[in-house]
Amino acid sequence: MVRKYILSTLVLALLVSCSSATPTPIPPEDIILRSVQRMAETSGFSFSIDRSGAPAFLDPLNTLSLSRIAGEFVAPDQIQAQVRVVIPGIVTDIGFIGLGENQWQTNPFSGIWEPLPPGLSLNPALLFDPSIGLTSILETDLSDLALLPNDELETLPGVSLYHLSGSMLGEKAFATSFGLIGPESMQIELWIAPDTFELHRMILVEHSENADEVSTWQLDFWDFDLELIIEAPSLESNP
Repeated sequence: MVRKYILSTLVLALLVSCSSATPTPIPPEDIILRSVQRMAETSGFSFSIDRSGAPAFLDPLNTLSLSRIAGEFVAPDQIQAQVRVVIPGIVTDIGFIGLGENQWQTNPFSGIWEPLPPGLSLNPALLFDPSIGLTSILETDLSDLALLPNDELETLPGVSLYHLSGSMLGEKAFATSFGLIGPESMQIELWIAPDTFELHRMILVEHSENADEVSTWQLDFWDFDLELIIEAPSLESNP
């Protein structure tokens, strides 16, 4: 009986040790390439993009600024999201659906779904386009990569992640974000799972011409391999 107890204790300790084991360090460039491949292979994921710092205006008159985007992406080019915008004195959420080149959003004042002309609005799906979006940027536009001590996120307590830092060129990000991110180089940090190489968080820090003005973008990803059918909104059901 005592022997069985000791054996069970050893097995339990071994399991705990394995589950909390520190990931084996590998070159940061290899981590990035494996993460890019994982992102390219997934059928979809949930995401959030939070902006803080200097306003990121969505209109030529600088009256509508972006605060947050959260939703689901289905490869290769479908997306549904809530876009939080700040109008002077008002914070409101705008619904957005993109199916390839077809896009719709809710009117920020009436809440009615409206079709959008292709190419004339912010389309968050472009950020995940394999040729010009996030995976392409990570594959070609990073430099000065460094592997920092392994880290945890508050969204994944107890999970030790690869933590990387470096610099990122801003031209592609500028194009895919309709001028909201970039075009100057910026600092980047990434948190990547060592077993799956899934990218769980990316933080971009931009410095404006005013040295005291800093803008931060935090991108979080989860629900990898998400299976979801995104449909066009029913305009007939508008209020």
